Amino acid sequence: MGAEPGDTKLIDVARRAGCSPATVSRVLNDNPTVGTDVRERVKKAAIELGYVFNGSARALRSTKSRLVGAIIPTLGHAIYATMVDGLQTRLAEKGVSLIISTSMYDIDLEFDQVRLLIERGVESIVLVGSKHRPNTLGLLEQRGITYVFTYASEATTNGAAIGFDNAKAGRAAARFLLDLGHVRLGMLAGITHDNDRAQHRVDGFLEEITRQGIETAAIPVVECPYTIEAGKLATKSLLAKPRPPTALFCGSDILAAGALKYCHDHGVNVPQDVSVLGFDNLEIAELTTPELTTLEVPAHDMGRLAAEYILASPPQKTHLRQRELAIRLVVRGSTGPMGRN
Repeated sequence: MGAEPGDTKLIDVARRAGCSPATVSRVLNDNPTVGTDVRERVKKAAIELGYVFNGSARALRSTKSRLVGAIIPTLGHAIYATMVDGLQTRLAEKGVSLIISTSMYDIDLEFDQVRLLIERGVESIVLVGSKHRPNTLGLLEQRGITYVFTYASEATTNGAAIGFDNAKAGRAAARFLLDLGHVRLGMLAGITHDNDRAQHRVDGFLEEITRQGIETAAIPVVECPYTIEAGKLATKSLLAKPRPPTALFCGSDILAAGALKYCHDHGVNVPQDVSVLGFDNLEIAELTTPELTTLEVPAHDMGRLAAEYILASPPQKTHLRQRELAIRLVVRGSTGPMGRN
């Protein structure tokens, strides 16, 4: 068994790698005199043991580095850029700099990025969602790094949460479509593996449908990456069913744009034949034909309030550590009453 992240010492890495502590130190300082094989053994041992070479980080923190890290799934989706903008703008007002990393929805890669951010000397880290590897949160706690979950609303003993309730948002989506008279519903969801946000939206959506007396077994849910092409393919599969849905809830506006594109290209009238509901309220929602009905995520406010928590004094943090923001339904032309038998 490996040592706990906060207990691992340089000599432990040396023993695991089969070399001297001096060699480990040279590798971790990027000394070019160390051979490739030894370098790889040392790096592998350091990762396995959760070792963070943070001599410089300790020095920076002792004098207040005024650095914050943020790990987001991707820079390819505008919703995360909006959150980061709110975060960075507020931090900059107080002279605090932001370092951004992307995990590509991989929580193992996220752990490596946390280690690197700690090495850079960050004092706080902003994360997306509440599902992370235990060793990631353990490392942050061992090193005394403040961390904040965004896109989630449940704080933990050590972590703050500033975001919204994804299950509640899923329930709101189902209620809206049910109130329009739709009973044959379908969902285009993001990949739920290691993604609590996507999973909770699905859970909430199906929970509300069940509460209305409809069997969830009759509600098809297709998981797919957040791309327009994936949205098109998922829509094709749902509308090809013997009794296709009359309304689709999409876990992102990108998937919804793909759904609308497929319908437009194949003579499916929206919303007369099928209603399409998105999630995020990106700028693209007003550029589709018809314009997209969607649930608006308060991304900018999320980032700003995460910054407020990070900047707050310890007593103030107690009152700011858990904030649930509201999701707003924005009704446009892509949804309407059920009109198909």
